[in-house]
Amino acid sequence: MAEKILAVDDEIDILQLVEMTLTSDGFEVITASNGIEALEQAKVHMPDLILLDLMMPEMDGFEVIKHLKQTPEMRDIPVIMLTARAQTHERIEGLSAGADDYITKPFELEELKLRIESILAHTRKTKYINPLVGALGDWFTEDGVEQFAEHLRAASAIQQHLLPQSEPELAGFDISGLLESSMLISGDFYDFVPLEDDRLGIVIADVRGKGIPAALLMVMIRTSLRLVCREDMSPSSVLKRVNDLLVIDTTPDFFVTMVYGILDPNSMTFTYSNAGHCYPLLLRGEKIEELQTGGMILGCFGFAEFETETIEIESGNKILFYTDGLTEAEFEADGEFYGEERLKRVFKENNNLPADELCRKIREDLSSFCGTGQQKDDITIVAIKSRKS
Repeated sequence: MAEKILAVDDEIDILQLVEMTLTSDGFEVITASNGIEALEQAKVHMPDLILLDLMMPEMDGFEVIKHLKQTPEMRDIPVIMLTARAQTHERIEGLSAGADDYITKPFELEELKLRIESILAHTRKTKYINPLVGALGDWFTEDGVEQFAEHLRAASAIQQHLLPQSEPELAGFDISGLLESSMLISGDFYDFVPLEDDRLGIVIADVRGKGIPAALLMVMIRTSLRLVCREDMSPSSVLKRVNDLLVIDTTPDFFVTMVYGILDPNSMTFTYSNAGHCYPLLLRGEKIEELQTGGMILGCFGFAEFETETIEIESGNKILFYTDGLTEAEFEADGEFYGEERLKRVFKENNNLPADELCRKIREDLSSFCGTGQQKDDITIVAIKSRKS
Protein backbone atom coordinates (compact mmCIF):
# COMPACT_ATOMS: atom_id res chain seq x y z
CA MET A 1 0.00 0.00 0.00
CA ALA A 2 1.42 3.35 -1.05
CA GLU A 3 2.33 5.73 1.75
CA LYS A 4 0.25 8.92 1.87
CA ILE A 5 1.72 12.40 1.92
CA LEU A 6 -0.35 15.53 2.46
CA ALA A 7 1.26 18.53 0.73
CA VAL A 8 0.03 21.93 1.94
CA ASP A 9 0.97 25.21 0.21
CA ASP A 10 -0.89 28.24 -1.10
CA GLU A 11 1.35 28.36 -4.16
CA ILE A 12 -0.29 26.13 -6.78
CA ASP A 13 2.91 25.74 -8.83
CA ILE A 14 4.75 24.29 -5.83
CA LEU A 15 1.87 21.92 -5.05
CA GLN A 16 1.78 20.62 -8.61
CA LEU A 17 5.55 20.10 -8.70
CA VAL A 18 5.57 18.25 -5.36
CA GLU A 19 2.57 16.11 -6.34
CA MET A 20 4.09 15.13 -9.69
CA THR A 21 7.48 14.31 -8.16
CA LEU A 22 6.25 12.26 -5.20
CA THR A 23 3.59 10.44 -7.21
CA SER A 24 6.27 9.28 -9.64
CA ASP A 25 8.17 7.91 -6.62
CA GLY A 26 5.23 5.74 -5.61
CA PHE A 27 3.59 7.91 -2.95
CA GLU A 28 -0.10 8.75 -2.79
CA VAL A 29 -0.25 12.56 -2.63
CA ILE A 30 -3.12 14.61 -1.23
CA THR A 31 -2.98 18.40 -1.57
CA ALA A 32 -4.40 21.39 0.31
CA SER A 33 -3.97 25.10 -0.37
CA ASN A 34 -4.61 26.49 3.11
CA GLY A 35 -4.49 25.49 6.77
CA ILE A 36 -8.22 24.83 7.22
CA GLU A 37 -8.30 22.53 4.20
CA ALA A 38 -5.12 20.83 5.45
CA LEU A 39 -6.75 19.84 8.75
CA GLU A 40 -9.82 18.53 6.93
CA GLN A 41 -7.71 16.46 4.54
CA ALA A 42 -5.53 15.15 7.38
CA LYS A 43 -8.58 13.98 9.33
CA VAL A 44 -10.07 12.21 6.30
CA HIS A 45 -6.91 10.60 4.88
CA MET A 46 -4.66 10.17 7.97
CA PRO A 47 -1.47 10.69 5.94
CA ASP A 48 1.87 9.12 6.83
CA LEU A 49 3.56 12.54 6.57
CA ILE A 50 2.61 16.19 6.06
CA LEU A 51 4.60 18.73 4.02
CA LEU A 52 3.45 22.03 5.50
CA ASP A 53 4.05 25.59 4.34
CA LEU A 54 4.19 27.92 7.33
CA MET A 55 3.08 31.20 5.76
CA MET A 56 -0.49 30.84 4.41
CA PRO A 57 -3.68 32.90 4.51
CA GLU A 58 -6.69 32.07 6.76
CA MET A 59 -4.71 29.69 9.00
CA ASP A 60 -0.92 29.55 8.98
CA GLY A 61 1.24 26.49 9.44
CA PHE A 62 1.89 27.15 13.12
CA GLU A 63 -1.83 26.92 13.85
CA VAL A 64 -2.08 23.75 11.80
CA ILE A 65 0.70 22.12 13.83
CA LYS A 66 -0.98 23.24 17.06
CA HIS A 67 -4.29 21.65 16.04
CA LEU A 68 -2.56 18.45 14.91
CA LYS A 69 -0.75 18.04 18.22
CA GLN A 70 -3.98 18.63 20.16
CA THR A 71 -5.86 15.93 18.24
CA PRO A 72 -5.03 12.44 19.62
CA GLU A 73 -5.52 10.54 16.35
CA MET A 74 -3.31 13.00 14.39
CA ARG A 75 -0.67 14.13 16.88
CA ASP A 76 1.85 11.48 15.80
CA ILE A 77 1.74 12.36 12.08
CA PRO A 78 5.24 13.68 11.22
CA VAL A 79 5.46 17.19 9.78
CA ILE A 80 8.13 18.69 7.54
CA MET A 81 7.92 22.49 7.42
CA LEU A 82 8.45 24.50 4.25
CA THR A 83 10.01 27.84 5.26
CA ALA A 84 11.58 30.88 3.65
CA ARG A 85 15.37 30.65 3.59
CA ALA A 86 15.96 33.78 5.65
CA GLN A 87 13.35 33.22 8.36
CA THR A 88 15.33 31.45 11.08
CA HIS A 89 12.79 32.35 13.77
CA GLU A 90 10.09 30.51 11.79
CA ARG A 91 12.08 27.30 11.83
CA ILE A 92 12.70 27.55 15.56
CA GLU A 93 9.04 28.30 16.28
CA GLY A 94 7.88 25.46 14.05
CA LEU A 95 10.22 22.89 15.59
CA SER A 96 9.24 24.05 19.06
CA ALA A 97 5.58 23.57 18.15
CA GLY A 98 6.21 19.93 17.21
CA ALA A 99 7.37 19.80 13.60
CA ASP A 100 9.86 17.02 12.86
CA ASP A 101 12.03 18.69 10.22
CA TYR A 102 12.16 21.64 7.86
CA ILE A 103 13.29 22.46 4.35
CA THR A 104 13.83 25.95 3.00
CA LYS A 105 12.32 27.43 -0.15
CA PRO A 106 13.28 27.26 -2.91
CA PHE A 107 14.23 23.61 -2.35
CA GLU A 108 15.90 20.89 -4.40
CA LEU A 109 13.58 17.99 -5.15
CA GLU A 110 16.24 15.41 -4.32
CA GLU A 111 16.74 16.99 -0.90
CA LEU A 112 12.99 16.97 -0.33
CA LYS A 113 12.76 13.26 -1.16
CA LEU A 114 15.69 12.45 1.14
CA ARG A 115 14.10 14.36 4.03
CA ILE A 116 10.81 12.53 3.49
CA GLU A 117 12.47 9.12 3.32
CA SER A 118 14.48 9.83 6.46
CA ILE A 119 11.34 10.65 8.45
CA LEU A 120 9.32 7.72 7.10
CA ALA A 121 12.14 5.26 7.81
CA HIS A 122 11.65 5.99 11.51
CA THR A 123 7.86 5.96 11.54
CA ARG A 124 7.38 2.72 9.54
CA LYS A 125 8.58 0.63 12.47
CA THR A 126 5.68 1.74 14.65
CA LYS A 127 3.05 2.08 11.95
CA TYR A 128 1.24 -1.10 12.94
CA ILE A 129 2.00 -1.01 16.66
CA ASN A 130 0.82 2.48 17.65
CA PRO A 131 -2.90 1.88 16.91
CA LEU A 132 -2.83 -1.23 19.08
CA VAL A 133 -1.07 0.49 21.97
CA GLY A 134 -3.26 3.56 21.61
CA ALA A 135 -6.38 1.44 21.89
CA LEU A 136 -5.32 0.46 25.42
CA GLY A 137 -5.38 4.03 26.68
CA ASP A 138 -3.10 4.66 29.65
CA TRP A 139 -1.68 1.15 29.75
CA PHE A 140 1.14 2.12 32.07
CA THR A 141 -1.34 1.90 34.95
CA GLU A 142 -1.87 -1.39 36.79
CA ASP A 143 -5.33 -1.76 35.24
CA GLY A 144 -3.94 -0.95 31.80
CA VAL A 145 -1.23 -3.61 32.05
CA GLU A 146 -3.77 -6.20 33.15
CA GLN A 147 -6.07 -5.23 30.28
CA PHE A 148 -3.16 -5.53 27.86
CA ALA A 149 -2.32 -8.96 29.27
CA GLU A 150 -5.95 -10.05 28.94
CA HIS A 151 -5.99 -8.94 25.31
CA LEU A 152 -2.84 -10.96 24.65
CA ARG A 153 -4.34 -14.03 26.30
CA ALA A 154 -7.44 -13.65 24.15
CA ALA A 155 -5.29 -13.26 21.02
CA SER A 156 -3.35 -16.36 21.97
CA ALA A 157 -6.58 -18.36 22.39
CA ILE A 158 -7.78 -17.19 18.97
CA GLN A 159 -4.49 -18.23 17.38
CA GLN A 160 -4.59 -21.64 19.02
CA HIS A 161 -8.10 -22.13 17.67
CA LEU A 162 -6.88 -21.30 14.15
CA LEU A 163 -4.30 -24.10 14.26
CA PRO A 164 -5.42 -27.60 13.21
CA GLN A 165 -7.36 -29.06 16.15
CA SER A 166 -6.77 -32.65 15.05
CA GLU A 167 -4.52 -34.54 12.69
CA PRO A 168 -5.91 -34.90 9.15
CA GLU A 169 -7.14 -38.29 8.06
CA LEU A 170 -5.81 -39.06 4.58
CA ALA A 171 -5.74 -42.57 3.15
CA GLY A 172 -2.22 -43.95 3.08
CA PHE A 173 -0.65 -41.12 5.11
CA ASP A 174 0.25 -40.29 8.69
CA ILE A 175 0.44 -36.50 9.19
CA SER A 176 1.12 -34.35 12.24
CA GLY A 177 2.24 -30.86 13.21
CA LEU A 178 3.69 -29.05 16.21
CA LEU A 179 4.00 -25.32 16.98
CA GLU A 180 5.63 -23.71 20.00
CA SER A 181 5.65 -19.92 20.25
CA SER A 182 8.49 -18.00 21.86
CA MET A 183 5.91 -15.50 23.13
CA LEU A 184 2.24 -15.65 24.03
CA ILE A 185 1.33 -15.15 20.36
CA SER A 186 3.10 -16.41 17.27
CA GLY A 187 4.14 -15.38 13.76
CA ASP A 188 4.54 -19.02 12.65
CA PHE A 189 1.65 -21.13 11.48
CA TYR A 190 0.83 -24.38 9.74
CA ASP A 191 -2.44 -25.60 8.32
CA PHE A 192 -4.13 -28.57 6.67
CA VAL A 193 -6.81 -27.58 4.15
CA PRO A 194 -9.22 -30.24 2.79
CA LEU A 195 -9.58 -29.91 -0.99
CA GLU A 196 -11.71 -31.62 -3.64
CA ASP A 197 -11.06 -35.24 -4.70
CA ASP A 198 -9.72 -36.22 -1.25
CA ARG A 199 -6.64 -34.03 -1.69
CA LEU A 200 -5.07 -32.08 1.19
CA GLY A 201 -3.50 -28.64 1.09
CA ILE A 202 -0.51 -28.34 3.42
CA VAL A 203 1.06 -25.04 4.42
CA ILE A 204 3.82 -23.91 6.75
CA ALA A 205 4.78 -20.26 7.06
CA ASP A 206 6.95 -17.88 9.06
CA VAL A 207 6.12 -14.18 9.36
CA ARG A 208 9.12 -11.91 9.87
CA GLY A 209 9.41 -10.84 13.50
CA LYS A 210 7.49 -11.86 16.60
CA GLY A 211 4.72 -10.57 18.80
CA ILE A 212 1.61 -8.57 17.92
CA PRO A 213 2.51 -7.33 14.40
CA ALA A 214 3.60 -10.80 13.26
CA ALA A 215 0.52 -12.40 14.79
CA LEU A 216 -1.85 -9.97 13.06
CA LEU A 217 -0.19 -10.58 9.72
CA MET A 218 -0.29 -14.33 10.30
CA VAL A 219 -4.07 -14.27 10.71
CA MET A 220 -4.48 -12.19 7.55
CA ILE A 221 -2.25 -14.52 5.52
CA ARG A 222 -3.95 -17.68 6.78
CA THR A 223 -7.36 -16.28 5.87
CA SER A 224 -6.19 -15.18 2.42
CA LEU A 225 -4.52 -18.50 1.67
CA ARG A 226 -7.55 -20.54 2.72
CA LEU A 227 -9.76 -18.52 0.40
CA VAL A 228 -7.36 -18.66 -2.54
CA CYS A 229 -6.29 -22.30 -2.37
CA ARG A 230 -9.88 -23.54 -2.62
CA GLU A 231 -10.06 -22.08 -6.13
CA ASP A 232 -8.18 -25.20 -7.24
CA MET A 233 -5.11 -23.37 -8.48
CA SER A 234 -1.58 -24.69 -8.63
CA PRO A 235 0.61 -23.99 -5.57
CA SER A 236 2.65 -21.44 -7.53
CA SER A 237 -0.54 -19.57 -8.48
CA VAL A 238 -1.71 -19.63 -4.87
CA LEU A 239 1.56 -18.11 -3.67
CA LYS A 240 1.37 -15.50 -6.42
CA ARG A 241 -2.14 -14.47 -5.33
CA VAL A 242 -1.17 -14.28 -1.67
CA ASN A 243 1.94 -12.26 -2.57
CA ASP A 244 -0.10 -9.79 -4.60
CA LEU A 245 -2.46 -9.23 -1.66
CA LEU A 246 0.42 -8.71 0.76
CA VAL A 247 2.22 -6.24 -1.49
CA ILE A 248 -0.93 -4.11 -1.61
CA ASP A 249 -1.75 -4.21 2.10
CA THR A 250 1.65 -4.24 3.86
CA THR A 251 5.05 -2.58 3.70
CA PRO A 252 8.23 -4.52 2.71
CA ASP A 253 9.26 -4.48 6.39
CA PHE A 254 6.70 -7.24 6.92
CA PHE A 255 7.36 -10.30 4.78
CA VAL A 256 6.59 -14.00 4.93
CA THR A 257 8.26 -17.25 3.93
CA MET A 258 5.96 -20.13 3.07
CA VAL A 259 5.66 -23.58 1.55
CA TYR A 260 2.30 -24.56 0.13
CA GLY A 261 1.67 -27.96 -1.40
CA ILE A 262 -1.10 -30.38 -2.35
CA LEU A 263 -0.92 -33.99 -1.22
CA ASP A 264 -2.89 -36.28 -3.54
CA PRO A 265 -3.55 -39.82 -2.23
CA ASN A 266 -5.06 -40.87 -5.57
CA SER A 267 -1.93 -40.23 -7.65
CA MET A 268 0.43 -40.51 -4.65
CA THR A 269 2.03 -37.16 -5.48
CA PHE A 270 2.96 -33.99 -3.66
CA THR A 271 2.80 -30.80 -5.73
CA TYR A 272 4.39 -27.80 -4.03
CA SER A 273 5.91 -24.35 -4.32
CA ASN A 274 8.35 -22.71 -1.90
CA ALA A 275 8.39 -18.95 -1.23
CA GLY A 276 11.79 -18.40 0.34
CA HIS A 277 11.14 -20.85 3.18
CA CYS A 278 13.42 -23.45 4.76
CA TYR A 279 13.64 -26.35 2.30
CA PRO A 280 11.38 -29.27 3.27
CA LEU A 281 13.25 -32.56 3.57
CA LEU A 282 12.15 -35.62 1.58
CA LEU A 283 13.48 -38.91 2.91
CA ARG A 284 13.60 -41.84 0.45
CA GLY A 285 15.28 -44.82 2.04
CA GLU A 286 18.56 -43.43 3.37
CA LYS A 287 18.69 -40.44 1.04
CA ILE A 288 17.42 -36.97 1.95
CA GLU A 289 16.43 -34.51 -0.79
CA GLU A 290 15.67 -30.81 -0.32
CA LEU A 291 12.51 -29.49 -1.96
CA GLN A 292 13.72 -26.16 -3.34
CA THR A 293 11.38 -25.29 -6.20
CA GLY A 294 9.52 -22.00 -5.78
CA GLY A 295 10.47 -18.36 -5.77
CA MET A 296 10.95 -15.23 -3.66
CA ILE A 297 9.63 -14.38 -0.20
CA LEU A 298 6.05 -13.07 0.01
CA GLY A 299 5.08 -9.46 0.52
CA CYS A 300 8.05 -7.53 -0.84
CA PHE A 301 7.93 -7.60 -4.63
CA GLY A 302 4.88 -7.28 -6.86
CA PHE A 303 6.79 -8.82 -9.74
CA ALA A 304 7.60 -12.03 -7.84
CA GLU A 305 6.90 -15.27 -9.71
CA PHE A 306 6.83 -18.85 -8.45
CA GLU A 307 7.36 -22.32 -9.90
CA THR A 308 5.64 -25.58 -9.04
CA GLU A 309 7.12 -29.09 -8.84
CA THR A 310 5.35 -32.43 -8.51
CA ILE A 311 7.12 -35.33 -6.82
CA GLU A 312 5.98 -38.92 -6.60
CA ILE A 313 5.47 -40.28 -3.10
CA GLU A 314 6.58 -43.86 -2.74
CA SER A 315 5.62 -46.24 0.03
CA GLY A 316 7.63 -45.41 3.17
CA ASN A 317 8.69 -41.91 2.05
CA LYS A 318 8.66 -39.10 4.62
CA ILE A 319 8.55 -35.30 4.28
CA LEU A 320 9.60 -32.94 7.05
CA PHE A 321 8.70 -29.22 7.11
CA TYR A 322 10.08 -26.76 9.65
CA THR A 323 10.67 -23.07 10.36
CA ASP A 324 14.05 -21.46 10.98
CA GLY A 325 13.30 -21.13 14.69
CA LEU A 326 14.36 -24.79 14.79
CA THR A 327 17.59 -24.74 12.80
CA GLU A 328 18.71 -21.30 14.02
CA ALA A 329 18.21 -22.09 17.70
CA GLU A 330 21.51 -21.60 19.54
CA PHE A 331 23.46 -23.63 22.09
CA GLU A 332 23.54 -21.26 25.06
CA ALA A 333 27.22 -21.88 25.86
CA ASP A 334 28.87 -20.90 22.56
CA GLY A 335 26.15 -19.69 20.19
CA GLU A 336 26.38 -22.70 17.84
CA PHE A 337 23.27 -23.22 15.71
CA TYR A 338 21.24 -26.42 15.85
CA GLY A 339 21.54 -26.45 12.06
CA GLU A 340 20.24 -28.42 9.09
CA GLU A 341 22.79 -31.25 9.37
CA ARG A 342 21.79 -32.16 12.92
CA LEU A 343 18.13 -31.97 11.93
CA LYS A 344 18.70 -34.33 9.00
CA ARG A 345 20.51 -36.80 11.26
CA VAL A 346 17.74 -36.80 13.88
CA PHE A 347 15.13 -37.10 11.11
CA LYS A 348 16.82 -40.17 9.65
CA GLU A 349 17.46 -41.81 13.02
CA ASN A 350 13.81 -41.50 14.07
CA ASN A 351 11.96 -41.79 10.76
CA ASN A 352 10.23 -45.02 11.79
CA LEU A 353 8.30 -43.24 14.55
CA PRO A 354 4.70 -42.14 13.93
CA ALA A 355 4.46 -38.58 12.60
CA ASP A 356 3.43 -37.00 15.91
CA GLU A 357 6.19 -38.78 17.84
CA LEU A 358 8.73 -37.78 15.18
CA CYS A 359 7.83 -34.11 15.67
CA ARG A 360 8.13 -34.45 19.45
CA LYS A 361 11.43 -36.32 19.17
CA ILE A 362 12.96 -33.53 17.10
CA ARG A 363 11.68 -30.95 19.61
CA GLU A 364 13.18 -32.95 22.49
CA ASP A 365 16.53 -33.14 20.71
CA LEU A 366 16.44 -29.38 20.21
CA SER A 367 15.82 -28.88 23.93
CA SER A 368 18.76 -31.10 24.86
CA PHE A 369 20.95 -29.16 22.40
CA CYS A 370 19.96 -25.67 23.55
CA GLY A 371 19.92 -26.27 27.27
CA THR A 372 17.73 -24.27 29.66
CA GLY A 373 17.95 -20.91 27.87
CA GLN A 374 14.83 -19.03 26.81
CA GLN A 375 13.36 -19.94 23.43
CA LYS A 376 14.14 -17.01 21.11
CA ASP A 377 11.94 -17.79 18.11
CA ASP A 378 8.77 -19.63 17.20
CA ILE A 379 9.28 -23.30 16.31
CA THR A 380 7.05 -25.22 13.91
CA ILE A 381 7.46 -28.78 12.62
CA VAL A 382 5.20 -30.78 10.29
CA ALA A 383 5.80 -34.40 9.38
CA ILE A 384 4.21 -36.48 6.59
CA LYS A 385 4.70 -40.23 6.36
CA SER A 386 3.53 -42.45 3.55
CA ARG A 387 2.44 -45.69 5.15
CA LYS A 388 3.98 -48.84 3.78
CA SER A 389 1.57 -51.15 2.00
